[in-house]
Amino acid sequence: MSAQTRVAYLAEYRKARDEEDFDRALELAFAAMDHDADHPDEPSLMAELRGLHTKAAA
Repeated sequence: MSAQTRVAYLAEYRKARDEEDFDRALELAFAAMDHDADHPDEPSLMAELRGLHTKAAA
C-alpha cells in the first residue's frame, strides 16, 4: 500500500469515527485486518488504527 493510500485510509477511518458511523469504521477495521493478513511484510495497518485511540504519554 502506498503512503498516500495509507494516509487516505486512515483519514477515512477517522472521519467515520468522528461522524459516529461505527458500521463504516468497523468495515474499515476488518479490511485493515484482511490487508495485514495478505501483506505480512508491510507495516501493520491495524496497529495504526489502534494507535489513533492510544493516549500519548506527556
